[in-house]
Amino acid sequence: MFRDRRRADVPVSASDAMLADEARPSPVTVEDLYTQFAPTIYARCRQILRDAAAAEDATQEIFFRIRDHLAGIDGPRQALGWLYRAATNHCLNEVRNGRTHAVLLASVPPPDASDSEKRFQQRDLVARLIRDLPEELASVAWLYHVDELEQAEIAEICGVSRRTVIARLQRFAEQARTLLQSGQR
Repeated sequence: MFRDRRRADVPVSASDAMLADEARPSPVTVEDLYTQFAPTIYARCRQILRDAAAAEDATQEIFFRIRDHLAGIDGPRQALGWLYRAATNHCLNEVRNGRTHAVLLASVPPPDASDSEKRFQQRDLVARLIRDLPEELASVAWLYHVDELEQAEIAEICGVSRRTVIARLQRFAEQARTLLQSGQR
C-alpha cells in the first residue's frame, strides 16, 4: 500500500516506522536517573556538606527538583550535567545560608600533613569568600579552587562556554582580592 511521502509524520513501511521510533530520544525518568546517578550526586553533596544526613537530604531534594526539568533533558549525559550543577548549587547555598555551618566546624579533620592542611585552608577561604557572591561565581570558584576541576570540565557542568568560566574566575579573583584587602574575610 502506498502512502503519501509528503507527510513526514506518516511512515511508509514498518521499517520506516521503526527508524522513526529510534530517531526519537527515549524518555528519561526520574527513577532511571536516580538508579544511575544517585551515588554520584550523593558523593558530591557529601563532599561539600561534610555530613551524611545532610547529603542524603540534598540528594533527595535534587532528584525531586529534576522532575520539573525532564522535558528539557535529552539524555543521561545532559541529565548528569544538570544534576551535578543543581547539587553543587544547592549544597553551596546550604553552606552559604549557614545551615550546615556547625556540622562543617565539627567535621574539621585533624591536620595530618601540610598538603591536607593547605587544602583545607584553601577550601575554608573559598567557602568564606563565596558566601556573599552570586551563585554563578560561587559555583565556578568552588569547582575550580576546591574540586580542582579543569575549566573545560566546569564549562560542561555549568552549561556555559570555557570563556565564560574564565571570565567568572577573573570576576571571583577580583572580588576576592577586594574582600581580602578590606579585611572583611
